[in-house]
Amino acid sequence: MKGAHLWTLSMSLTMFVIVPGTGQAQTLAESLGEPIALSLGDAGDVIPPPLGRWEFTFGGRAGPPVGRLQVGEFHGGQGTPGGAPGTRLSLNTLGIHVSEAIEAGVAFHITADDAVRLSGLHYFLRGDSTPGQSVVYNGEEFKPGALQANADFTRVDLAYERALWRAPLDELIGSIGLAYVYFNPTLTGHGHSNSEDFYLQELPVPIAGLRWSHGFGEHWLLRFGVSGGGLPEVNSGRKEGGTVFLQQAHADADAGVAYRWRGGAELEIGYHFAYFFQHEKSQEDINDFKLIDNGVRMRFNVRF
Repeated sequence: MKGAHLWTLSMSLTMFVIVPGTGQAQTLAESLGEPIALSLGDAGDVIPPPLGRWEFTFGGRAGPPVGRLQVGEFHGGQGTPGGAPGTRLSLNTLGIHVSEAIEAGVAFHITADDAVRLSGLHYFLRGDSTPGQSVVYNGEEFKPGALQANADFTRVDLAYERALWRAPLDELIGSIGLAYVYFNPTLTGHGHSNSEDFYLQELPVPIAGLRWSHGFGEHWLLRFGVSGGGLPEVNSGRKEGGTVFLQQAHADADAGVAYRWRGGAELEIGYHFAYFFQHEKSQEDINDFKLIDNGVRMRFNVRF
C-alpha cells in the first residue's frame, strides 16, 4: 500500500513539473525534431500526427470506493457450519475508504486505423476495522476484534481497436476485446487468514468501448471514453460442490484533458468511473463482490 501512495505522489509531482507553458512546450518539441504537422483548416492550428507503431501507457487512479463482499460456504467443511451464508460486508465496514490503482499498457498499430492493445490494471483495496460482532467469511467465524481486509484484484484486457471516424479536430475509436480478472480476497484476524479464490471460476468477459478525442489549440485534447461488457449467469465449466455458475459485469467511463507534445508524448488528467460486479453460485458456495469507484485518473502516453 505504501508503494501505491508513493506512486500516486510521484505522478502528481511529475505532472506539476513537466506541464509547461505554451512557450516551454514549443522549446521541448523543437528539441525532439521537426514534426510533420496536420493542418486543422483555416484556423491554422496544427496537431502533430502520432509517431510510429508502438504505444506505451502508464497511469494511476485514486478515489473513494463503495461496494460489498460476501463469501458463503454451505457445507461447513472449512469452518463453522452455522455461519454458512456468510456476512454481507460493505467496503466501508471493512475499513476500505480509499482505492488506488496502477495501470500500464502497450499497443501495436497495425495500420493507421487498426491496433491491438494489451493493458493491465491492479486495484489496491485494503482496510483495517474492529467489528463489534462476529463476521462469517468462507464458512469461518471471526470473533469481534481487529480485522484486516485485502480485496486487491488484477484485471488484464486484450482488445482490437479501429478508427471509426476522423475529422481535422476529432477522432472516434471503437474497441472490442476480452477482460480477465484475478481476484482472491482475504480476511485476517486473531492471527489467522481466510481467502476465497474467485479466480478459479473466472472466465474471459467480452468488452466493447468507444473513445472520442477533440483537439483545441496546438497541444490540447479533450477526451471522453466509455466501455463495458459482461456475462449473464453462465456455466463456468468448473465444479465445486456441483457446477459453478458465474455472472459478471464491467463498466468504465472517463473524461479528461490531455496535453500533447510534438514528439509523441502525452499527459492526461481527469475523472474516472469504474463498476465491477462478480457473482458465483454453486451447491457449496455463494460468493458476491461489487465495486463502484469514482476518482481522479492520471495517465502518461508515448508513441514511437
